[in-house]
Amino acid sequence: MPGIDHEMPIEFIRNSPMTAVELLRDAAGVQPPPFATAAVEAVDCTQLAPVEFRADSVVVLRDTEGAAQLALIVEVQNRHDTRKRYSWPVYATALRARLECATALMVICPDPPMARWSEQPISLGPSGTITPLAVHPGRIPLITDPDRARTCPELAVLSATAHAERPEIGLALEAMVAALETLDEERAKLYFNYVFSVLPTVARKHLEEIVTTTSHDYESMAGQYLSHWVDQGRQEGLQEGRAEGLQEGLQEGRAEGEAAAILAVLDARGLEISPDARDRITRCSDLHQLEAWIRRAVTVTSADDIFT
Repeated sequence: MPGIDHEMPIEFIRNSPMTAVELLRDAAGVQPPPFATAAVEAVDCTQLAPVEFRADSVVVLRDTEGAAQLALIVEVQNRHDTRKRYSWPVYATALRARLECATALMVICPDPPMARWSEQPISLGPSGTITPLAVHPGRIPLITDPDRARTCPELAVLSATAHAERPEIGLALEAMVAALETLDEERAKLYFNYVFSVLPTVARKHLEEIVTTTSHDYESMAGQYLSHWVDQGRQEGLQEGRAEGLQEGLQEGRAEGEAAAILAVLDARGLEISPDARDRITRCSDLHQLEAWIRRAVTVTSADDIFT
Protein backbone atom coordinates (compact mmCIF):
# COMPACT_ATOMS: atom_id res chain seq x y z
CA MET A 1 0.00 0.00 0.00
CA PRO A 2 1.44 3.40 -0.91
CA GLY A 3 1.45 4.58 2.69
CA ILE A 4 -1.49 4.94 5.08
CA ASP A 5 -2.56 8.46 5.84
CA HIS A 6 -3.24 8.55 9.59
CA GLU A 7 -6.53 10.41 9.20
CA MET A 8 -8.13 8.56 6.29
CA PRO A 9 -8.83 5.14 7.88
CA ILE A 10 -10.31 6.96 10.88
CA GLU A 11 -12.38 9.12 8.51
CA PHE A 12 -13.61 5.94 6.82
CA ILE A 13 -14.67 4.48 10.17
CA ARG A 14 -16.27 7.74 11.28
CA ASN A 15 -18.34 7.78 8.07
CA SER A 16 -19.10 4.06 8.14
CA PRO A 17 -18.51 2.15 11.43
CA MET A 18 -19.11 -1.11 9.57
CA THR A 19 -15.70 -0.56 7.96
CA ALA A 20 -14.11 -1.42 11.31
CA VAL A 21 -16.32 -4.49 11.66
CA GLU A 22 -15.42 -5.68 8.15
CA LEU A 23 -11.70 -5.24 8.91
CA LEU A 24 -12.07 -7.10 12.19
CA ARG A 25 -13.73 -10.03 10.42
CA ASP A 26 -11.95 -10.13 7.05
CA ALA A 27 -8.51 -8.67 7.84
CA ALA A 28 -7.96 -9.61 11.48
CA GLY A 29 -9.81 -12.93 11.25
CA VAL A 30 -12.06 -12.34 14.28
CA GLN A 31 -15.78 -13.06 14.03
CA PRO A 32 -17.73 -10.35 15.89
CA PRO A 33 -20.57 -11.36 18.22
CA PRO A 34 -24.17 -10.99 17.03
CA PHE A 35 -25.16 -7.33 17.09
CA ALA A 36 -27.89 -4.97 15.89
CA THR A 37 -26.01 -1.68 15.60
CA ALA A 38 -22.44 -0.48 15.13
CA ALA A 39 -21.62 3.11 16.03
CA VAL A 40 -18.60 5.28 16.68
CA GLU A 41 -18.69 6.36 20.30
CA ALA A 42 -16.59 8.56 22.57
CA VAL A 43 -12.90 7.73 22.24
CA ASP A 44 -11.81 8.73 25.75
CA CYS A 45 -10.64 5.53 27.39
CA THR A 46 -10.65 6.78 30.96
CA GLN A 47 -13.14 8.92 32.83
CA LEU A 48 -10.78 11.91 32.86
CA ALA A 49 -8.64 11.05 29.85
CA PRO A 50 -5.38 12.85 29.13
CA VAL A 51 -4.36 12.98 25.47
CA GLU A 52 -2.23 9.84 25.63
CA PHE A 53 -5.24 7.78 26.65
CA ARG A 54 -7.51 8.74 23.77
CA ALA A 55 -7.85 6.12 21.06
CA ASP A 56 -8.04 7.08 17.40
CA SER A 57 -11.54 5.59 17.18
CA VAL A 58 -13.89 3.31 19.10
CA VAL A 59 -16.76 1.38 17.50
CA VAL A 60 -19.26 -0.21 19.86
CA LEU A 61 -21.48 -3.09 18.77
CA ARG A 62 -24.81 -3.21 20.62
CA ASP A 63 -27.74 -5.62 20.61
CA THR A 64 -31.36 -4.75 19.93
CA GLU A 65 -31.82 -3.62 23.53
CA GLY A 66 -28.79 -1.31 23.42
CA ALA A 67 -26.48 -3.47 25.52
CA ALA A 68 -22.82 -3.31 24.46
CA GLN A 69 -21.57 -6.60 23.00
CA LEU A 70 -18.09 -5.55 21.85
CA ALA A 71 -15.99 -2.38 22.01
CA LEU A 72 -13.61 -2.29 19.06
CA ILE A 73 -10.71 0.11 19.51
CA VAL A 74 -9.06 1.16 16.24
CA GLU A 75 -5.59 2.68 16.11
CA VAL A 76 -3.45 3.69 13.13
CA GLN A 77 0.24 3.10 13.84
CA ASN A 78 2.92 4.16 11.33
CA ARG A 79 6.03 3.96 13.52
CA HIS A 80 7.44 2.25 16.58
CA ASP A 81 6.35 3.94 19.77
CA THR A 82 7.13 2.06 22.98
CA ARG A 83 4.67 4.23 24.92
CA LYS A 84 1.85 2.43 23.08
CA ARG A 85 2.81 -0.75 24.90
CA TYR A 86 1.60 0.99 28.05
CA SER A 87 -1.31 3.06 26.73
CA TRP A 88 -2.96 0.35 24.61
CA PRO A 89 -3.78 -1.86 27.62
CA VAL A 90 -5.39 1.19 29.25
CA TYR A 91 -7.70 1.58 26.24
CA ALA A 92 -8.86 -2.02 26.45
CA THR A 93 -9.23 -2.39 30.21
CA ALA A 94 -10.83 1.02 30.82
CA LEU A 95 -13.43 0.51 28.08
CA ARG A 96 -14.13 -3.00 29.30
CA ALA A 97 -14.79 -1.65 32.79
CA ARG A 98 -16.89 1.28 31.56
CA LEU A 99 -19.05 -0.62 29.05
CA GLU A 100 -18.94 -4.01 30.81
CA CYS A 101 -18.37 -5.90 27.58
CA ALA A 102 -15.60 -7.60 25.67
CA THR A 103 -13.03 -5.36 23.99
CA ALA A 104 -10.70 -5.75 21.03
CA LEU A 105 -7.79 -3.55 19.98
CA MET A 106 -7.15 -3.44 16.21
CA VAL A 107 -4.08 -1.63 14.90
CA ILE A 108 -3.92 -0.58 11.22
CA CYS A 109 -0.31 -0.63 10.00
CA PRO A 110 1.39 0.42 6.73
CA ASP A 111 3.40 -2.77 6.26
CA PRO A 112 4.08 -6.27 7.68
CA PRO A 113 7.09 -5.25 9.85
CA MET A 114 5.01 -2.61 11.62
CA ALA A 115 2.20 -5.14 12.02
CA ARG A 116 4.59 -7.70 13.54
CA TRP A 117 5.70 -5.11 16.08
CA SER A 118 2.15 -4.04 16.86
CA GLU A 119 0.73 -7.54 17.39
CA GLN A 120 3.33 -8.65 19.91
CA PRO A 121 1.64 -9.65 23.19
CA ILE A 122 1.88 -6.95 25.84
CA SER A 123 2.74 -8.37 29.25
CA LEU A 124 0.82 -6.90 32.17
CA GLY A 125 3.02 -8.73 34.63
CA PRO A 126 2.11 -11.95 36.41
CA SER A 127 -1.61 -11.24 35.85
CA GLY A 128 -1.64 -11.79 32.10
CA THR A 129 -1.22 -10.25 28.65
CA ILE A 130 -3.09 -8.23 26.03
CA THR A 131 -2.52 -9.03 22.36
CA PRO A 132 -3.44 -6.37 19.76
CA LEU A 133 -4.86 -7.43 16.40
CA ALA A 134 -2.75 -6.00 13.57
CA VAL A 135 -3.96 -5.25 10.05
CA HIS A 136 -1.58 -4.45 7.19
CA PRO A 137 -2.32 -4.06 3.45
CA GLY A 138 -1.66 -7.73 2.73
CA ARG A 139 -4.44 -8.71 5.13
CA ILE A 140 -7.05 -6.35 3.69
CA PRO A 141 -9.37 -8.36 1.43
CA LEU A 142 -9.12 -7.85 -2.32
CA ILE A 143 -12.56 -6.68 -3.44
CA THR A 144 -13.32 -7.08 -7.14
CA ASP A 145 -17.08 -7.70 -6.90
CA PRO A 146 -18.97 -4.40 -7.41
CA ASP A 147 -21.93 -5.65 -5.35
CA ARG A 148 -19.70 -6.36 -2.38
CA ALA A 149 -17.92 -3.04 -2.84
CA ARG A 150 -21.25 -1.19 -2.71
CA THR A 151 -22.00 -2.67 0.73
CA CYS A 152 -18.94 -0.90 2.18
CA PRO A 153 -17.35 1.72 -0.11
CA GLU A 154 -14.74 2.58 2.51
CA LEU A 155 -13.45 -0.98 2.55
CA ALA A 156 -13.41 -0.93 -1.27
CA VAL A 157 -11.19 2.16 -1.14
CA LEU A 158 -8.82 0.49 1.30
CA SER A 159 -8.79 -2.61 -0.90
CA ALA A 160 -7.90 -0.69 -4.05
CA THR A 161 -5.07 1.22 -2.39
CA ALA A 162 -3.77 -1.85 -0.54
CA HIS A 163 -3.55 -3.98 -3.70
CA ALA A 164 -2.51 -1.30 -6.19
CA GLU A 165 0.31 -3.40 -7.63
CA ARG A 166 -1.57 -6.69 -8.02
CA PRO A 167 -2.70 -7.88 -11.47
CA GLU A 168 -6.33 -7.63 -10.34
CA ILE A 169 -6.08 -3.89 -9.63
CA GLY A 170 -8.21 -3.04 -12.68
CA LEU A 171 -11.11 -5.10 -11.33
CA ALA A 172 -10.62 -3.70 -7.82
CA LEU A 173 -10.74 -0.14 -9.15
CA GLU A 174 -13.86 -0.87 -11.19
CA ALA A 175 -15.53 -2.23 -8.06
CA MET A 176 -14.42 0.82 -6.09
CA VAL A 177 -15.79 3.24 -8.71
CA ALA A 178 -19.12 1.40 -8.61
CA ALA A 179 -19.14 1.78 -4.83
CA LEU A 180 -18.26 5.49 -4.90
CA GLU A 181 -21.13 6.17 -7.28
CA THR A 182 -23.49 5.22 -4.42
CA LEU A 183 -22.14 7.99 -2.15
CA ASP A 184 -22.98 11.65 -1.93
CA GLU A 185 -20.77 13.92 -4.02
CA GLU A 186 -18.75 15.28 -1.10
CA ARG A 187 -17.72 11.87 0.22
CA ALA A 188 -17.08 10.48 -3.26
CA LYS A 189 -14.84 13.45 -4.05
CA LEU A 190 -12.92 13.07 -0.78
CA TYR A 191 -12.30 9.35 -1.34
CA PHE A 192 -11.52 9.75 -5.05
CA ASN A 193 -8.92 12.43 -4.47
CA TYR A 194 -7.36 10.34 -1.69
CA VAL A 195 -7.10 7.25 -3.89
CA PHE A 196 -5.82 9.22 -6.87
CA SER A 197 -3.13 10.86 -4.72
CA VAL A 198 -1.71 7.60 -3.31
CA LEU A 199 -1.94 5.21 -6.28
CA PRO A 200 1.26 4.43 -8.18
CA THR A 201 1.43 5.56 -11.80
CA VAL A 202 0.22 2.35 -13.48
CA ALA A 203 -2.79 1.97 -11.19
CA ARG A 204 -3.59 5.67 -11.56
CA LYS A 205 -3.72 5.19 -15.34
CA HIS A 206 -6.16 2.33 -14.82
CA LEU A 207 -8.35 4.58 -12.70
CA GLU A 208 -8.30 7.34 -15.32
CA GLU A 209 -9.35 4.91 -18.04
CA ILE A 210 -12.15 3.46 -15.91
CA VAL A 211 -13.57 6.83 -14.93
CA THR A 212 -13.38 8.44 -18.37
CA THR A 213 -14.60 5.46 -20.39
CA THR A 214 -16.76 3.10 -18.31
CA SER A 215 -18.39 5.12 -15.54
CA HIS A 216 -22.12 5.65 -15.94
CA ASP A 217 -21.57 9.36 -15.26
CA TYR A 218 -17.96 9.68 -16.36
CA GLU A 219 -17.91 13.45 -16.82
CA SER A 220 -19.12 13.99 -13.26
CA MET A 221 -16.73 11.42 -11.83
CA ALA A 222 -13.83 12.73 -13.89
CA GLY A 223 -14.60 16.19 -12.61
CA GLN A 224 -14.47 14.85 -9.06
CA TYR A 225 -11.08 13.23 -9.26
CA LEU A 226 -9.52 15.97 -11.38
CA SER A 227 -11.01 18.79 -9.33
CA HIS A 228 -8.01 18.81 -7.05
CA TRP A 229 -5.71 19.72 -9.91
CA VAL A 230 -8.20 22.16 -11.43
CA ASP A 231 -8.62 24.03 -8.15
CA GLN A 232 -4.90 23.95 -7.47
CA GLY A 233 -4.10 25.26 -10.94
CA ARG A 234 -6.61 28.06 -10.61
CA GLN A 235 -5.23 29.12 -7.25
CA GLU A 236 -1.65 29.04 -8.52
CA GLY A 237 -2.63 31.11 -11.52
CA LEU A 238 -4.45 33.70 -9.42
CA GLN A 239 -1.54 33.93 -6.98
CA GLU A 240 0.94 34.29 -9.82
CA GLY A 241 -1.21 37.02 -11.38
CA ARG A 242 -1.39 38.95 -8.12
CA ALA A 243 2.32 38.51 -7.41
CA GLU A 244 3.26 39.97 -10.77
CA GLY A 245 0.91 42.91 -10.27
CA LEU A 246 -0.90 42.43 -13.57
CA GLN A 247 -2.65 45.63 -14.60
CA GLU A 248 -5.76 43.82 -15.74
CA GLY A 249 -6.26 42.55 -12.17
CA LEU A 250 -8.74 39.76 -11.52
CA GLN A 251 -9.72 39.20 -15.18
CA GLU A 252 -6.19 38.35 -16.18
CA GLY A 253 -5.70 36.47 -12.92
CA ARG A 254 -8.66 34.27 -13.81
CA ALA A 255 -7.24 33.62 -17.27
CA GLU A 256 -3.89 32.68 -15.73
CA GLY A 257 -5.72 30.35 -13.34
CA GLU A 258 -7.75 28.67 -16.08
CA ALA A 259 -4.62 28.11 -18.16
CA ALA A 260 -2.78 26.68 -15.18
CA ALA A 261 -5.75 24.39 -14.47
CA ILE A 262 -5.72 23.03 -18.03
CA LEU A 263 -2.02 22.25 -17.80
CA ALA A 264 -2.50 20.68 -14.37
CA VAL A 265 -5.24 18.36 -15.66
CA LEU A 266 -3.26 17.31 -18.73
CA ASP A 267 -0.16 16.74 -16.61
CA ALA A 268 -2.11 14.76 -13.98
CA ARG A 269 -3.41 12.48 -16.74
CA GLY A 270 0.14 11.89 -17.97
CA LEU A 271 -0.41 13.49 -21.38
CA GLU A 272 2.62 14.99 -23.10
CA ILE A 273 2.24 18.74 -23.68
CA SER A 274 4.22 20.11 -26.60
CA PRO A 275 5.88 23.53 -26.28
CA ASP A 276 3.49 24.93 -28.91
CA ALA A 277 0.43 23.63 -27.05
CA ARG A 278 1.71 24.94 -23.74
CA ASP A 279 2.40 28.34 -25.28
CA ARG A 280 -1.04 28.51 -26.90
CA ILE A 281 -2.75 27.67 -23.61
CA THR A 282 -0.80 30.09 -21.48
CA ARG A 283 -1.19 32.95 -23.98
CA CYS A 284 -4.96 32.62 -24.28
CA SER A 285 -6.95 35.30 -22.42
CA ASP A 286 -10.42 34.28 -23.63
CA LEU A 287 -12.14 32.83 -20.56
CA HIS A 288 -14.88 31.11 -22.59
CA GLN A 289 -12.27 29.38 -24.72
CA LEU A 290 -10.23 28.38 -21.68
CA GLU A 291 -13.27 26.90 -19.97
CA ALA A 292 -14.05 24.88 -23.08
CA TRP A 293 -10.48 23.57 -23.13
CA ILE A 294 -10.74 22.53 -19.46
CA ARG A 295 -13.82 20.41 -20.22
CA ARG A 296 -12.01 18.75 -23.12
CA ALA A 297 -8.84 18.19 -21.05
CA VAL A 298 -10.74 15.72 -18.86
CA THR A 299 -11.36 13.22 -21.68
CA VAL A 300 -8.94 13.83 -24.58
CA THR A 301 -6.31 11.24 -25.38
CA SER A 302 -3.78 13.79 -26.65
CA ALA A 303 -3.04 17.29 -25.35
CA ASP A 304 -3.41 18.72 -28.84
CA ASP A 305 -6.95 17.35 -29.07
CA ILE A 306 -8.26 20.06 -26.77
CA PHE A 307 -7.91 22.51 -29.69
CA THR A 308 -10.15 20.50 -32.05
